[in-house]
Order: sequence, then structure tokens, then C-alpha cells
Amino acid sequence: MWAPERMPIAEMEESSATYSTMHLSGSEIRRLREVREQVKIASLALPMPLQRKLLELMEQARPWTGTPQPVPEMTRGEVIRAIRWRLGTLPLDGVLAAARFVAQHRRRGRPAAPDKGRRATGVPSRLRRARSR
Repeated sequence: MWAPERMPIAEMEESSATYSTMHLSGSEIRRLREVREQVKIASLALPMPLQRKLLELMEQARPWTGTPQPVPEMTRGEVIRAIRWRLGTLPLDGVLAAARFVAQHRRRGRPAAPDKGRRATGVPSRLRRARSR
């Protein structure tokens, strides 16, 4: 299996973003991977406007210099794909900021939907039909 050679030290010092991501400890790398996966899954439950805001936050947290690009109009599938792609390019602090955003906007829970298959007796209608035969 081919693997790229390590970047020489002189080039690493020039690029502080690359330098900071190359010297993560094993536990930091594990946490980075776990949090990326959590954000990826939790972002699917966000409504589309919040997914776009998450994408904008992630664009601003990317490690290279220059002004962040504005997020263009996208379909929901494109936004989800862009979130997943950007998660792979973010350093640990950017992923943690995305995780805080997702946790802050997570849906707390929904009220239970009314069960239309039950009557006042508390027995589901399909069971009543099976008993009556």
C-alpha cells in the first residue's frame, strides 16, 4: 500500500495549520475521529437553515488563510455532502466548535404521537380482531 512521505520539518514550520494537525497525540486523534462522526450523524437531524449555518461555521474554521468562501445555494443532499467533506478537513478545534453548534441546536425531544390504533380499552385494534375470530 502506498503512503505519502512525511513532510519535511522546514515545510511544516511554514504552514502552521498543517503543523498543528500533524502533532496530535493518539488520544486527540481518537477524539477528533469520534467527534467528527458524532457531528456527521447529528447534523442529519438539523433543519436545512441550521445545516447551512453549520456549513458556514465550518467554512470559517478551515485551517487555511484567506477569507472564507460564502456558502452557495445547495440542495439538502449537497449540504450534507459538503458538511461531511468539510468535517474531514477541519482541525480538532474546528470540529469541537461544530460539535458545540450541533449540541446547542439539537432537538430536545418530540411529544409522543397519538396512537390511532388504540381504543379506550387499551388493546390495539389488530389484537382485538385476532381475538374475535
